[in-house]
Amino acid sequence: MNGDAEDMPEFIDICKVSDIPVGEARMILVNEVAFGVFNVSGVFYAIDDACPHAGASLSHGIVEGDVVRCRIHHWRFCVRSGTYLDERKPSCNVRSYPIRVVGEQVQIELDNKSLLNFHPKQDLKPT
Repeated sequence: MNGDAEDMPEFIDICKVSDIPVGEARMILVNEVAFGVFNVSGVFYAIDDACPHAGASLSHGIVEGDVVRCRIHHWRFCVRSGTYLDERKPSCNVRSYPIRVVGEQVQIELDNKSLLNFHPKQDLKPT
């Protein structure tokens, strides 16, 4: 088996279901790494929070169904996959992360050992 057990992906709690209302998003910090977490019709999705164009927070963008539009230059991304939607430029995609809900906890799957020992900080201001 390749890799160390500590490098294996693990789901970790990042917020409660009630922290992110349907149709909204929040920035969740894990060891100072920002993730945009979106609630689309009761299903949660996570992507890198920084827009690759100018670094603006995607979780503070305009959420329209499963699409988020950056508030600065209006680049659009699918929150399900991280795909940049305005042109066919895979280099502009943002990474998406597996999410699951266990009870009232929203969990993200991360594989980096440095991200596993954290205390989540949440930006719970409305987007």
